[in-house]
Amino acid sequence: MSDPKLRAEFNHISVKTADNLKSVAQSLVEQDLSFLSLPEVDELSEIVGRVLPAGNIPSLIVSGLARLPGRKTPPDVIQRDIDVLFSGINQMLDKAVYSTFFAGPAAVIWGYQNLMRLAGRDTDDAFPDGTWQFYVDYALREDTARHTNETSGFQNTLDKYNLDLTQAQRITALVMSAINILQSYPQLLENEWRERIYTSILIDITADTPLADDAAKVYRQWEKQRPYSRGRDAGSNERYPDYRRRKFDDYLEPIIDALPPHLQAQWLEGIRTAKQHDLPNYLRQMSIHGYLLPEEHHETHIAVSVDKLHIGIILDDYYYLIPITKAHSQQLNNVSDIFAMVTGIVRSGQAHHGQGIQAIARLQRARLPFVFDRLDTPLVNTLNQLRYTPILINCDRISASQPLSELRQAERGVGHHALTIFDTDSTLVFDQSHIYFDGAWGSALAEIITNEAQSWAVYLNQASLSPQTTRVPRALDLRMSDNDRQFIASVASVTAECGAENSEIDLKRLLALRRMFKQRSDLLQLTVNDLLVLFRAIHAVTYEPDKALIDELQSLQGTNAQLAAQRAIDAIQNQKNPTILIPVDASAGQPRDRLHPMSFEVPLIDLNLLNKHQDVLVALYRYEKDGGVRAFDTFQEVQREYLALLAGFGAVLSRAKEIAVQGNSASASTIKLLAHIPPALQRVLDGVPSRFEVLNDLIKGREVFSNVGMVAPTSTLTRFITAKDDNEKKTLAWGVMTDANGKMHVTLRDFRLHVGELKAAGHAELAQAITEAYLVAYVRGFNQYIRDLHRITRASRNTRMMSGDS
Repeated sequence: MSDPKLRAEFNHISVKTADNLKSVAQSLVEQDLSFLSLPEVDELSEIVGRVLPAGNIPSLIVSGLARLPGRKTPPDVIQRDIDVLFSGINQMLDKAVYSTFFAGPAAVIWGYQNLMRLAGRDTDDAFPDGTWQFYVDYALREDTARHTNETSGFQNTLDKYNLDLTQAQRITALVMSAINILQSYPQLLENEWRERIYTSILIDITADTPLADDAAKVYRQWEKQRPYSRGRDAGSNERYPDYRRRKFDDYLEPIIDALPPHLQAQWLEGIRTAKQHDLPNYLRQMSIHGYLLPEEHHETHIAVSVDKLHIGIILDDYYYLIPITKAHSQQLNNVSDIFAMVTGIVRSGQAHHGQGIQAIARLQRARLPFVFDRLDTPLVNTLNQLRYTPILINCDRISASQPLSELRQAERGVGHHALTIFDTDSTLVFDQSHIYFDGAWGSALAEIITNEAQSWAVYLNQASLSPQTTRVPRALDLRMSDNDRQFIASVASVTAECGAENSEIDLKRLLALRRMFKQRSDLLQLTVNDLLVLFRAIHAVTYEPDKALIDELQSLQGTNAQLAAQRAIDAIQNQKNPTILIPVDASAGQPRDRLHPMSFEVPLIDLNLLNKHQDVLVALYRYEKDGGVRAFDTFQEVQREYLALLAGFGAVLSRAKEIAVQGNSASASTIKLLAHIPPALQRVLDGVPSRFEVLNDLIKGREVFSNVGMVAPTSTLTRFITAKDDNEKKTLAWGVMTDANGKMHVTLRDFRLHVGELKAAGHAELAQAITEAYLVAYVRGFNQYIRDLHRITRASRNTRMMSGDS
């Protein structure tokens, strides 16, 4: 529970902020400058005061916004106002109050949107690249805000065809794939945009027609056949982006040709308008041809022309820059040029390992301008050269046996770039900035780059390139003085973490359960992710830590780790249902929106799910043990009620996801459909927000639960960890992916406060053990939960005779 004194201080500043806002906003209403009524102004001022406790600064901003001409707010004004809000909150709240009550960048941006409403401004056009894009530049900046994918296809191809590449050939294959990706990135983005927009417009024009149901399936059916590499039917000079575009057009053309002429005309007009107004902005928004410039509160995107871009090579902790074009030219370096440079790097054979810069990568981005001002000038000048490397490749063959969250801690630049590729002993690992990549696009690009690298590996094995001369790119001199290292160590770093991974989910039984649900009732439509999220809530309130862990933590009493140990005990014994943040793909209708984060708290208490689960198991046990009509009738009654609750829970979560994607109000038809369900569930469904607010949900979420689903049958993706935003109140980040072999991989990044404290006190292994135990308990508990649901769902009058069958 928070300190009452801190709460009182926060409340005092909030009231002061709200009073100032009311005074200014009420005058705007009287001058007809606001669209809100006086009661609405008072209510909104109270809310903003609690979210933005910044004294009189919010009211000054409202006054300034009201004086601006026109309805749209210039981007530079928005940037300036938000920066001022951050500064104001920092000034008004001391460190303890700030860390306890302030909800981070989402709160500032959400609050600013409401200040615009108070000032009568147009909020829809305030963020031309979408709210999420604006948000990530403020709140997904840190090293912890990168998500990571792993693929096995590159090494699998080498093993399958017995390709014995030299070190120089292997690195060249990776560099050439990176160069090709950079060169074709606008076309890759355009393909993503076309596939979503073309099918989205098809859905729009066929709405309320007999064609609507078929149109809604077009994109999903394309996803199942979308190629991530050139097929055997590709032309000899047909690049992958061109091949994919042709395959999509071949798929879509007969569908469009089958439309009535008037719908074809509407579709073509919609495409023309979207291409003219939206596509150029999307290509600019999502481009990785540039770097991120850290400022105090946000990142600024700096575009760089292709002829200035490089691929960064990390070998033996040394950094080398390989230009992607020939000197003073837009012409790409060819494979012979690259092989000569890579061969020079490999042959140069540095006498010792370079001095790593991982410590800089872990610094808080807001502190980097201050840090770079204090470091030695030659070092800063050298670090700035890394700005021109949107892709770094770490070629030090790291062991893939580590958790991804640990593996990615190797040399990876300083965070200005989009992507780092790690070449492990058996896989390729792709560490991706969330500012540029969301989960789905990041996974797809990892697969595309892997396929490119495979093709280059085959070519290099056959080509037998032998450079007559080698050109050795200079290793960057990143040596730091002792003073520099001591200074860096004194600067605030990102939240410490532990990572754990598990692949023991019984997916076969889980899928069998879903089939059984469908056979039993059309209303039992729980997805795999619904069940995973539901059990996360159950796990949170039922988890019992291993006694050995508690004993080890208690043994630290009286040591320098005493506070950390007690905090760890409190964390793992905390029986609280978390608010879970679920990323929902929002790119189908408007690619610029990227995703919507949906905040969801499983209504365990409202639906009495835990007790009902136990009640039905007890009733089933009694029927299996004793038999009889009365025992079965008792079981059947609680079974029916429990399954109805589960069906309703699935409907609530499904409806919440629809609202997250569309921003539409909850439909009465959903409530009518579920009119027969228990009253408690009807109240929960009725409580689904009438309009989805992206930033409001970000403020509330305490854990991230990201499931990228089952990969394509041809995919070689093997592992995935999700990102955590920069809000320190986000404590756990769950990542789920099912590979092409039908194995579900669950990952957990643990950012709870005790992790860093235990590590700092020299007990990193204990912190790791706590995280691993928590994940193992979740997976094993989930498997047991699915077995229970399996028994409950299939039970009938014949169950007693089959009770020995598991």
